[in-house]
Formats: sequence, C-alpha cells, structure tokens
Amino acid sequence: MAELAEYAAERQRAFDDSTSAEERKERGHFGTPSAIARFMAGMFPLPAGTIRVLDPGAGVGVLSAAVCERVLKESAPRRLFIELWENDRHLGPYIRQTMARCGKTLRDVGHELEYVLREEDFILANASTPLFGDDRSPSFQVAILNPPYFKLRKDSVQARAMSHVVHGQPNIYALFMAAAADMLLPGGQFVAITPRSYFNGPYFKRFRKYFFDQLTARHIHVFDSRTEAFREDAVLQENVILLAEKHGEQKDVALTTSRGRDLFDAGQQTVPYGKLIDVNGDRVVRLTTNHLECEVVAAMDALPQRFRDLGLEISTGPVVTFRSTEFLRDEPSANTAPLLWMHNVRPFVTRFPPKNGKPTHIVVSAASRRLLVPARTYVLLKRFTAKEEKRRLVAGIVTAADSYSEWLGLENHLNYVYRQNADLSRAEAFGLAAYFNSALVDRYFRAISGNTQVNATEIRGLPMPDARTLDRLGEEIEQIKNQDCSLVESVVGRAMGLDPRLIEQLVEAA
Repeated sequence: MAELAEYAAERQRAFDDSTSAEERKERGHFGTPSAIARFMAGMFPLPAGTIRVLDPGAGVGVLSAAVCERVLKESAPRRLFIELWENDRHLGPYIRQTMARCGKTLRDVGHELEYVLREEDFILANASTPLFGDDRSPSFQVAILNPPYFKLRKDSVQARAMSHVVHGQPNIYALFMAAAADMLLPGGQFVAITPRSYFNGPYFKRFRKYFFDQLTARHIHVFDSRTEAFREDAVLQENVILLAEKHGEQKDVALTTSRGRDLFDAGQQTVPYGKLIDVNGDRVVRLTTNHLECEVVAAMDALPQRFRDLGLEISTGPVVTFRSTEFLRDEPSANTAPLLWMHNVRPFVTRFPPKNGKPTHIVVSAASRRLLVPARTYVLLKRFTAKEEKRRLVAGIVTAADSYSEWLGLENHLNYVYRQNADLSRAEAFGLAAYFNSALVDRYFRAISGNTQVNATEIRGLPMPDARTLDRLGEEIEQIKNQDCSLVESVVGRAMGLDPRLIEQLVEAA
C-alpha cells in the first residue's frame, strides 16, 4: 500500500528545512504529522461514488494525501474531488507534488482524482456575511482541516467578514472552522485538529453557538500531553480532534484519549450528548474522559450556587511588570510594599520573598497607587499552570500581617479573591482555599477548560457550596496543622456531603 501521507510528510520536512520556525509560527503554520493525518482521515464514513473534499489551510496537502491513502483500500472505484486552500505561495509547489503523487497512485488502481488549489484567503473568499454575500451553496461531503493558529485584531478584515462568530479577540482557526462548516452539505462530515480553547470561555461563546447549532459532535480525541502531537513545532497548546456531522442527530459521543501519536490504541468511552455539550446554554464542551470525571461533573453541577452569587469578587493582579519598571525594587524601604508573584503562592500559604532574581518590592506613591491593593486577607490563585502539572488550581492565603506595609503589590499572573470594602474572615479564606485546592474542583476545572490560564471569568461561573458550608469547611481546615492533600480531600468531601465512594476516589487521586 502506497504511503501517501508519509510522502506528504516528507514534503513538509522539505518545506520546514527551507523556512524558519519563526516564519511558520508567524503565519500560524503547523504541519500535520502523518500518523495524525491518517487517524483523522479514518474517523468518518466514506461516501460511495464521487466524494467532494474540502481541505482549507492545506499546508503541503498531508490531510488530503491521507484521504487518498484511505480511498486506495477501497475495492469499488471512487472519484475524488479535493479543493485545497492555501494562501502561502511558497507551499504551492509542495502541494502540487503531493497531489501529483496521489493522482498517479489512485489512477494505477482504478480510482480517479481531480483537485483544485486555491491560493487565496479562505476566509475572505467564503465568509457568509451580508458584506461579502452568500452566493456559494454548500457542496462538500467532507471537510478535513488543520487550520492556521494565530490571534487576529477584532477590526481585521477577516474578523469583520465573520463578525457573526467573533467576540472579543478572535483566533483565525475558529473562523476557518465556521466557514468550512458553512460549505458542508447536510450529513457532511467535519474533522479538524485545533486547540481546545474554543470548548469554553467568553471569547468563543458566539462561535460555539453558531458552530454547534449547525454541527453535531460525533467523536472527540484528546491528546493527554500538550507537547506530543506537534512536537516538531514545539506547540504548547492543548489540542483535540473533533469529528462532527452537519445537522446530525444528537446521540452518544465517542471520547478517545492518547498520550502521543499512538492514536489507534487509544482508550475509548461514550458520553451522552447533553453531558458533553451544554446544549441549552453557552455550548460549553466538557471533556470527561473517565468515570471519575463524569461523577465529579455531576457532583459539581448539583451545587446550589456560582461564585458570583456569594458576594465575592475576583480580579487580576494590577501590576504588569514591564509597564511598571520605574516602581519595582529589589530591596524594601520605608516607601515600598511587598510585590507577590505566582512563585510566592503555595497551597494555603504565601511565601515571601524567595530569591529568584525578580523584583520583590514596589514603590508606594501617588503615581503607583493604581497598582496597589490594601493589605488585607485575600485568596490568591495562580493564573497559569502547565497541563502536566498535578494541579490546575493552586490557591494560597495572604493576610495583612504578611505585609510590612499598608499596601500590597500583586503581579498580573495572579488572581485574587476578596470582598468589596470588607475583609474575608479566616474561615472564609481557608474554606475557599481548601475548595480551590481540592482534587474535586481541579478535576472539574480540567473537564471544562483546556486553557492553561485560569481566567477570572471562569471562576465567576464556577459551581460553589453555600457560604455556611465554606465557613464550616474553613474552620475545620484551619485547625489542621499540616494540610495534607488526602486529608484536605476528605474534609472537603464530607463538608459538601459527597458520596463516600467518590470521596475515596478523590483522596486516591489527590
């Protein structure tokens, strides 16, 4: 059997050798490894007779080559028509080489291939808005894509052309997905490898509604490691592969997980559609890849309140250090305050100041006042963690006694929880820190968020126990001298009235 996907991968390596990684990253180009391309090409049912395939952001054509490779295994003659879109003219010769090899190989065994390469902007040519018109009717049975990845200005011509799916700062990959979905026939198959970031969060809210109101998820594949899928390009985004059907019936969705590129031996489970996608809300996608995570999501969804209902506030640290260099100091003085960073935060505590080369103090003055917060009791949350770290959420406590000043500086990579014009009680602070540091909340947060960033917006919508339960939890946790993970888990689980079997599983996970 001809290795067409591998031939295309060789074209990718040749292109990579002729360009710099910085150039490719600037254009959002990350070539698809042949193993992933084959997996994607094998996910959907293959139509009989003529098959019309859309490959936007085609790169060197490895996804199209993988589809051709799959057709080679079919005994009944197939006629393939593939429309490839790639506006990087440097990639044109590589695509043509790939498709020439595919065409000859298919013809040799009785199949046919016709292809068109469109070297223009896919979004501007296919945006379905009144500005650009919607003259092109859906005509494809399959869309297979690894779209480019980079952020756009909200006033960019592409974002304006796709304003019906844009909110906040858009990313080009979501626009590719929306435009490709528009071009599919009813019953058409859509398969894409992208960052997971569109599964949740406010920036993708409008896109999710538009996309999932047209397409029905059938299969989601999760890469357990952020670094394995695109290790040649050092991609740190958490990637997923989505298979969806245009206007399909909502039914159980297959979830598979792999550590790296050994995709065909991936573990699999099925999840009811409504448990995976919030079909009546913001279309948030919650990836529960095992039975424990399913139970965690169910337990959290049963909680009576959201963070925003408790009268609490959460904000991001106001000190953006590269914009505030004139106020930063390495040593304390009579007119400085402590400056806290992510590395100062540990579960339940804030350690100040470890020596790691960063400024640890900030000037207190009229000019710097907007960067400071009153020295009070706060629960501090790290905003960034690596996916491979044991905990996505890490919450420490800082009090007025931890500052030698009436003020405190909080660096921008921290979130802080507080009450407006009042102090958190010690019971509240310990209760919140215990809750945020629990495996229960960590597992839930990982299920709803593929981001390594902990956004304040996501915390505001986080399910929470009521205030009395948090106080009771905090009082018990504060009495424990060593907040051991498994002990914290037991206390949190009992205070929240969780099933003893679930508490036992969470203790083991912790």
